[in-house]
Amino acid sequence: MDWELMDKWLEIDLSKIGQNLQAIRSNLPLGVRLIAVIKADAYGHGAIETARLLCARGVDFLAVTYLEEALALKEAEIDAQIMIFSPLTTAEQYEIALEQDITLTITSLPESLELDRISRRAGRPGKVHLKIDTGLSRFGLTAIEALQVCQVLAENPFIQIEGIYTHMSDAAGSEKYTRQQFMNFMGITTILEEAGFHFQIKHCANSSVFLKYPHMFLQAVRIGTLLTGQYPAGKFDTVLDLEDPYKFKCRVIAVQPRAQGSFLGYYRTYRLRRSARIAVLPAGYVDGLGLSVQNPPNGFWDMIKLLLKQMLGYLGIRGFTLQVKIGEAFYPVRGKIFMQNCLVELPEDSPVKAGDEVELPVRKTLAAKNIRHLYINAGDIDAEAIYHPVKNIQGQE
Repeated sequence: MDWELMDKWLEIDLSKIGQNLQAIRSNLPLGVRLIAVIKADAYGHGAIETARLLCARGVDFLAVTYLEEALALKEAEIDAQIMIFSPLTTAEQYEIALEQDITLTITSLPESLELDRISRRAGRPGKVHLKIDTGLSRFGLTAIEALQVCQVLAENPFIQIEGIYTHMSDAAGSEKYTRQQFMNFMGITTILEEAGFHFQIKHCANSSVFLKYPHMFLQAVRIGTLLTGQYPAGKFDTVLDLEDPYKFKCRVIAVQPRAQGSFLGYYRTYRLRRSARIAVLPAGYVDGLGLSVQNPPNGFWDMIKLLLKQMLGYLGIRGFTLQVKIGEAFYPVRGKIFMQNCLVELPEDSPVKAGDEVELPVRKTLAAKNIRHLYINAGDIDAEAIYHPVKNIQGQE
């Protein structure tokens, strides 16, 4: 489909991802390896296209969460080491991962025993990283379990224990807890090394650690959020020259005048306070508009802030309501968001018309997966995308 025929699309500026990569590298000491995390479709930017750009800029180590993500990169012939964070669950998954030369994470003794069995039977080499749990409590090895895993895999002629890592749970928050996690991790690696097991790559620095704790870089850092132009939640003294490469766009499909006092949308939840023009946009909650991640409040005051934001949004206070950008101006979304549409209030004298481009505040990881991606500023990378059309700065195929 030609992009001019789309009613909504994601516009991804690849040059900005390249700029973010350069900003990260400028703060990376010589000899520290970059593991570029492109999980969840590169945080909504397109894993294959992002991987192509990163590899063209010299990145040789990528990480994703699941095997299927890694296999999609392999199918696209991405030339880099690819690691998965999540443990495998079936013998077939181990067989495929070994066949495709995917670096595995080992998080339990049973996993190591299964990998040992299958790799010996298949006669295929493979690399693994051990995941140590130091306080995130998602999955990972204790010191005793890590020692048992090393003893199992060290006897396997096909398996190389390349690395060992942990994941910090509150790096943007508690310095005390983060330092304790780091000490626990380094203590366990010391125990393993004294037992005769050595690792080429030790890593514990995600984007938050990268911004706050340079002494925790070790042999590699795992960076995902910063590559997409966003800082992780929290306050950081380190400031990088980052650019957001992502825009969710659509076209106005209708504009109609409505008198003061008119109700908008289902259940009449909004009534016009003045006469206006109402723009209809072809984007709704099925596309991700108006959706948010709803985690439990982090304490009493966090709950109060959440309730206050909801109240201010209900009252229509600017800054707490959804706003769309048309040209250089912002306009409020009014009434309930429909499944595939929304309504935007325009001034009576607004020149906005059907066909005009609109930028919407759809969170990139919540945008519907079937929305087409339009890539701009591809530069010197191969612009032949597998899943999405790619255009350069001039808009040529």
